[in-house]
Amino acid sequence: MGAKDETQEAVAPLTTALSSREYLVSGTFTGLVTGGGTTELTGGSLEAGYRIGCGIVGGPVEMIGEAGTETIINPLLQGFSVEGEVKVNLRPGIVEVIPVGQKNFTGDEVRITITGLRVKVDNCVGESFLQSYATLTSSTADTDDVVTYVGEIKAV
Repeated sequence: MGAKDETQEAVAPLTTALSSREYLVSGTFTGLVTGGGTTELTGGSLEAGYRIGCGIVGGPVEMIGEAGTETIINPLLQGFSVEGEVKVNLRPGIVEVIPVGQKNFTGDEVRITITGLRVKVDNCVGESFLQSYATLTSSTADTDDVVTYVGEIKAV
């Protein structure tokens, strides 16, 4: 398992929300099955994608308020008042796995190339993290071997 030409660049999101982030990602992920076993390779698959981590997830925003009028002894004196508060519900961070491509193969070599993909993170009010991954599964008549590559973590 391996990767080359990986890029993960933070770019301005298409929205203006402070809780939105976007990355522009690219990379080539390859798998090669080798070994000296006696069973014949029957095939396998390669999946490549990204893990997205968010330190603090912003929940629904609630606006609680009151408005009213009051008359003070003299009917000519009236007052108007507005009171309110904004409540933001925060939750512990999460990690999501976003598969981008999957390729089944029957030989001993496989490749997935990702070029210029925009990855969007919403409702993240804490620091966000992005990490590539690729998982190769190779099969014979009686075994499956699973190998995973993980890239460097990009923090924004």
